[in-house]
Amino acid sequence: MRSVELDGATVIECGLCGEQFGARNAVTGLALADEATQRGIDPIIWPLARILEQLPGLSLGSALPGSNEQPPSVDLVVTGQDALLQIENVAKALRLAEGSLRCPWRIEARFDYSLVFVVSPPATGSTLRDARLDIEVLAQHIDRDMRLTWWRCADVAENG
Repeated sequence: MRSVELDGATVIECGLCGEQFGARNAVTGLALADEATQRGIDPIIWPLARILEQLPGLSLGSALPGSNEQPPSVDLVVTGQDALLQIENVAKALRLAEGSLRCPWRIEARFDYSLVFVVSPPATGSTLRDARLDIEVLAQHIDRDMRLTWWRCADVAENG
């Protein structure tokens, strides 16, 4: 048995089967951190990247946790015709989440051999700490919105 402390909660992992026991949030957090590490992505940005990579017509480019010079960001590479509709839905979700966020998040487009949409807070006017605190909140808002009728109706209309 191995014991890990995470956000004030203890998670116990079985040495034989790898099963984890403890507070649900701590176990989930540890599993997400392991998943991020396996994917080669920093666990700080993984909650948002994980949600955004599920969008049809888009694939995960890069996901950066940010630094003192650069805010956290997720690059979404356009791979199909559903991309524009999904980006519109993400923009709506950003707008709906504004009251819960510490930073004004935005979506920018650029061309790097293919069309890439970047989801990030602005480089100026936002602290790295605030932007990182927003990541989990924003991921939860987008996850919730993806299950709402207005998002699903767009999927149905697009896919017939």
